[in-house]
Amino acid sequence: MKKVFKKIGVLAFVLVLFNCSTVQVVNSWKGDETHGVNGKDVLVITKADDHVARVRFETDLVQNLNENGINASESFKLFPEMSLSRELSQKELKAIKKNIKSNGIDVVVLTALKSIEEYTKTDTTGPDYYMHMHPMYYGRGFGRGFYGYYNSFYINSTPITSVTSKGKKYILETLTYDLTKPADNQLLSVITTEIDNPETLGVTSKDFSKKIAKELVK
Repeated sequence: MKKVFKKIGVLAFVLVLFNCSTVQVVNSWKGDETHGVNGKDVLVITKADDHVARVRFETDLVQNLNENGINASESFKLFPEMSLSRELSQKELKAIKKNIKSNGIDVVVLTALKSIEEYTKTDTTGPDYYMHMHPMYYGRGFGRGFYGYYNSFYINSTPITSVTSKGKKYILETLTYDLTKPADNQLLSVITTEIDNPETLGVTSKDFSKKIAKELVK
């Protein structure tokens, strides 16, 4: 029986380990039109200095949106010349808007890095307590008194150990705009996500894209 419980405990730990996501949606806001992206042509833009990261995030999000019935395209394919690593002049901005409209784009989903937060984490393990009980017989000497009760068990414990590590949290903001509406009423949604110590670009991008797509098609 002990072996059965031990196996169940190990299985539960493995399930928790592999279902623990580094990407979390920490805040989400939507305007009055909850289905603003349905039935419209969507352009996915990732504002990133690194081209590889931009391609991966856009590709994964477009794939997830397409799987949910949303007609989406990557900006790096439609507008490979678009610069996202610097501020654009008004002339450049107007040219981009014109190109977007000429390609029949109705909605833009723009993701950008908002901030990076560094933190220090301390993981503490122990003590593990092991209690050994002795039978108590009331009426036979020590059983009724405090000291008799006190001496009826003892505790062993392992020492406390602490490990301190540094980490980074990346705060991303995903904004959705409907370009068919007036300029002061184009914002459809704002989704803030937190990525804690991303290990690989591929895993992080896929996890991020699934969560964003889920929020957009609610």
